[in-house]
Amino acid sequence: MKVIRGLVAAVLILAIGAVVLIVALPGEKIAKLAADQVKAMTGRELTFEGKVGISWYPVLGVTTEKVSFGNAAWSERGPMFTADKAVIGVDVMAAIGGNIRVKNVELVAPDVLLEKTADGRVNWDLSAGGVSTGAQSSGAPSSGEATPEPAPTAETGLENFALERLVIRDAQVRYIEHGAARQELSGVSLQMAWPGVDKAADLTVKVSPFGAPLTVDATIAAPLEMMAGGVSPVELALQAGGGTATFSGRAGIAPEASGKLNVTAPDAAVFLAALGAGGLEGPLAVAGDVTLTRTGVVSVRGGQVSAMGNDLSVQADVNLNGPRPKVAAQVATQTLRFVSEDGEGGGAANDNAAPVGWSKAPIDASALALVDGTISFAAEAMDLNGITFGKTRATVEIDRARAVATLQEMQAYEGAVSGTFVANNRSGFSVRGDLKVAQIALQPFLAATADLDRFTGKADFESRFLSSGASLDALMNNMSGDGRVEVGRGTIEGMDLDKLLRGDVTGGTTVFNSMVATWTIADGVLTNNDLLMSLSRLAATGKGTVGLGLRTIDYVFSPQLRGPDGPSLIVPVKITGSWSNPSIVPDLEKALKRSFDKEIKAAEDEAKQKLEKELGLEKQEGQSTEDAIKDKLEKEALRGLQNLLGGN
Repeated sequence: MKVIRGLVAAVLILAIGAVVLIVALPGEKIAKLAADQVKAMTGRELTFEGKVGISWYPVLGVTTEKVSFGNAAWSERGPMFTADKAVIGVDVMAAIGGNIRVKNVELVAPDVLLEKTADGRVNWDLSAGGVSTGAQSSGAPSSGEATPEPAPTAETGLENFALERLVIRDAQVRYIEHGAARQELSGVSLQMAWPGVDKAADLTVKVSPFGAPLTVDATIAAPLEMMAGGVSPVELALQAGGGTATFSGRAGIAPEASGKLNVTAPDAAVFLAALGAGGLEGPLAVAGDVTLTRTGVVSVRGGQVSAMGNDLSVQADVNLNGPRPKVAAQVATQTLRFVSEDGEGGGAANDNAAPVGWSKAPIDASALALVDGTISFAAEAMDLNGITFGKTRATVEIDRARAVATLQEMQAYEGAVSGTFVANNRSGFSVRGDLKVAQIALQPFLAATADLDRFTGKADFESRFLSSGASLDALMNNMSGDGRVEVGRGTIEGMDLDKLLRGDVTGGTTVFNSMVATWTIADGVLTNNDLLMSLSRLAATGKGTVGLGLRTIDYVFSPQLRGPDGPSLIVPVKITGSWSNPSIVPDLEKALKRSFDKEIKAAEDEAKQKLEKELGLEKQEGQSTEDAIKDKLEKEALRGLQNLLGGN
């Protein structure tokens, strides 16, 4: 019993001693210790304003009123951050032993100011003061560099430093870059654990910059090395919108980084929306080696992107300096596929009774303003909403929301396409094209682009067009331009002009030797007045309009039998209605009228010849029969008048 009573007494004495020690420990000393350790690490002042008191729960430490952390020496905007309240916890056992160690820091409602100058200096670079850890990075780290040794404690004086928990709640972050718009984030929270100077630091950041929550988890292997301006092995994981982005490599606060990036998102639209971006649908996967240099250049090597059903290889260099990132990239794929949600704009119509309209969905061209630069593209095949192409080589140059695509090579429907295409979104969306097509197969091409499958043959044509509008429907209805087409031997399915001229209207196929035409486009209507088609025993002309916006046609073919003195019989053929189901009807009334007109003229000519012979008319060159009769009557009347008056 005596032993037990002795143990209890000893515990009570130790407890009373601990309480006395803690009560006697001034809060200002703990606060000063924290400030001294922060200055030793960063070279900047940590200032506590107002009353400093003891905190008993949940950890032993001090509570302060407003606290501020110094900015870079070159800044004139005040502290780098201020907080309404701070709680600093210490290690109780270490305090009893006379060695105060800061274990916990809480900051409530801090206001964080991040700045970047025109010459690239940033105020979160803490290497200008504080500890020296030896190695300094002079550029972007490579993923193959060795892990740095822990910072020598003899140089830091922080042998006993440990920060088990740093908590920042409800922070506001302001970012100010020279020459750029000011950006702000609110509701930011952060937690960090750093067990010691030779240990890795783990931190978690949570924020909702665009409405949806975003979480970043990071592990920094050598925090002191990073704070001193060097690089440290890091592991990052970002979670947003059901997707994840990870980075494994090395990084510094300059900022600089080098490592492997992987992105996986089952729903790209939701994931990118959480990051303030968009433009993609379906699953998204990204992988590659990424390097960010201190000069603000991002390089991607061995990049692989899977999005919207496509697999792309990407090599890129992106300069982040300037009003917009400047890109130099090469993108390649085996097959590029794009299918719109409504399927409109390229496939066959499903309504045989009425014209089918173009899509009226708004065109989002905001991506044109995100970057400047040059992108080279290569694909072995493309399927753009039912319009297929073969081997393609193109270059896209983007400058201030205006993109110019130049086709060096594009195989299409047994032919080749070249030219330029411009998309401009500087003040409303507009497009312009100057294209040349050589030996394209008409039947598959027109079937894919215009729901017409009645024409065969190979064509050369060139076209220039210009349009503006917020949807495909508006673009097609506002289009203007001109062009020319020339077709070699081909056919027109659905009518046989030879049979038609013999009175057979049962259809068939017209075979022609050549066809040439020019056109103009105004307000979405194509007008042609000079179609000339050559057949073995026939010739045909044509004129009319094609509604590019309404997807309609109103055209007249005029085939004619060839005679020694010109066409002997002409039967116009009317083509009217929708592209998908046009009506092809011969205009027999006009054909008969033409024939009767010729017969009537022939009878009139024969009657005039007989009258001239009977009257003995002597026509002067170019004189009509009517004028000759008039002259003869005048002469006869004059002669009779002279005889009546006794003249000669």
